[in-house]
Amino acid sequence: MDLLRIAERTGLKPRDFAAPIPKAAVGEWGMPAFLLSDGREHYLVLKKRLDGFCIFIELRSGRFVCSIYDARPLNCRFYPFVYIPGDVVRLELVEGAERFCPGIGRGPVRDLSAEAEAAVEREREMESYREVVERWNKLVASAEVDGDFDKFLEFALAAARASKL
Repeated sequence: MDLLRIAERTGLKPRDFAAPIPKAAVGEWGMPAFLLSDGREHYLVLKKRLDGFCIFIELRSGRFVCSIYDARPLNCRFYPFVYIPGDVVRLELVEGAERFCPGIGRGPVRDLSAEAEAAVEREREMESYREVVERWNKLVASAEVDGDFDKFLEFALAAARASKL
């Protein structure tokens, strides 16, 4: 799970790099949404800087570089494409990617087998995450747990660690 990979790689607590965003504010993303004590569903997102970039993007020698490249989230592994889930693997070029991705239009044409493998891995992890969110939502709905964001992060991390064993 992305949360565990990033926490282990950086030594950061998930709260330092992840945030909840209300589903009602952004619409349907086709992802699992977790309940919090405010009674609303939220998506889990990486924090962004004030300039809109991911907090893990750094400018090095005039180039934008992911500082956690080896542990980057699965969705980022498709860049400069966006993965569209469905019955077939579908990738679309990120709008404006040619301004930020120095490899577009350069070098040899290559197959997308690595991206296809990442899509399979993403679907597997998304299904595991969906199960975690469903368990969490039942606990919050039944008032067995307080719907606190930090508690959700602990719950998700514990589940990721357990499935990793």
